[in-house]
Amino acid sequence: MQAIYMDNNATTACDPAVVAAMLPYFTEQFGNASSIHSFGSRVGKAIKEARGQVQSLLGAAHDSEIVFNSCGTESDATAILSALKANPERRTVITTAVEHPAILSLCQWLEKEDC
Repeated sequence: MQAIYMDNNATTACDPAVVAAMLPYFTEQFGNASSIHSFGSRVGKAIKEARGQVQSLLGAAHDSEIVFNSCGTESDATAILSALKANPERRTVITTAVEHPAILSLCQWLEKEDC
């Protein structure tokens, strides 16, 4: 019997077109995008271009609305903290006991810190 992968919620195979587009940045064009040297500048330019493409695809008004995160936990925190910052008069976060630990732990921390 052939196994079928059904845990795409946790990790999904990368589309071959994405692998092809990213491969140069894993092998030849690596660098810290925040650095001022040529390696970093080249990568920074590519990230800026990618941000513009995502902005266009989503119809965002400003490229600053596009945020790239390193993982789901960082994405969860960015979304929750940004929502709270944008709405300081609304300080309630509703969640459930079956929520992902990344969200639960952040909500517990916010409650403890009285944020």
